[in-house]
Amino acid sequence: MNTAKSAYSSDVLAQATKELNTLDTNVGGIVAAVLLSADGFEISSIKVSSDSASRLAAMGSSLAAISVSIAQEGGLSDSRRLMLESQDGVISVSRIRSHPELALVVIVDDPATLGKLAWATKSCCKNLTKLFA
Repeated sequence: MNTAKSAYSSDVLAQATKELNTLDTNVGGIVAAVLLSADGFEISSIKVSSDSASRLAAMGSSLAAISVSIAQEGGLSDSRRLMLESQDGVISVSRIRSHPELALVVIVDDPATLGKLAWATKSCCKNLTKLFA
């Protein structure tokens, strides 16, 4: 059993999934969205299989940690989001300031949605921070 999920009530998990669905409505073109624990376990996801969500959670956790290290090495105070842009879409890895810390991986299939994705994930992360506070 995924211990990250078992740490939260079914109501909190349902609300988290609702936030991901709202993000999907606001952005459009989402291929996958995974809310994950800092140690790389899926908490909630939409539009992705369980196996893929598990892999994305593990990779997303690593990318979130790497983004913090790169920011520190570059003399920046913090890393809130890492964006990877390709010809085919965008991947966003956002840190969520809760206790324990979480992260959100979102993949969209249209690079033109970059600005909309940045705005909508910031709003979603703010709501998730309140939910998991």
